[in-house]
Amino acid sequence: MLTLFDNYFCNYFSIYVILILVINLKILFKNVTKYDKEIYTDFLKFHQKVFGLKYSLYTAFIIGLLLILVAMQIRIHNIDIAIILCFVITGFFLWRYLHPASEVSKEFNSEKIQDKKEFTFTFYEKIIKIRENDKLETYVINYKELYRVYETKDFFYIYTDSRHSLLININSFIIGNSDDFSKFIKKKCKFKYKIN
Repeated sequence: MLTLFDNYFCNYFSIYVILILVINLKILFKNVTKYDKEIYTDFLKFHQKVFGLKYSLYTAFIIGLLLILVAMQIRIHNIDIAIILCFVITGFFLWRYLHPASEVSKEFNSEKIQDKKEFTFTFYEKIIKIRENDKLETYVINYKELYRVYETKDFFYIYTDSRHSLLININSFIIGNSDDFSKFIKKKCKFKYKIN
């Protein structure tokens, strides 16, 4: 049998749980963005500008180290190892430049770009839900999982890692607006947020 204290505790605990659920499940911002070739091309230019130099320098650094190893192997007359290292350098170089090109080509020919798919981004206090509008699947991302957030004149590019991003059109908010969203996402991703 519940005492009066237990009864009050259960009622307050229930109210607390309901309030937490309401706060966490309240839609703060909602955005519907249509992906097409023009939007994706702009994103690629932006991505190249932000990450291209770092990518190229890293590639050049690794190839430089491997070339030093080749020179050392030739100097001590280990020609077999020098030849193997030359193949490694060639393979690494081709992979670093051909792999991204094939990824971009694959993405350009993907259904979401070719068919101009619409994506709905729903922002809650703790999570982001992403849904392709003609599918039932929903993906959930926690703000802590985000890699970087860039705000441009027309888009928010929310990176989930260094190669994948959510493209969110600034003019496509159906709940909330871009100014309030900018402040919100800046608070959620303090050191990961940049304006370009």
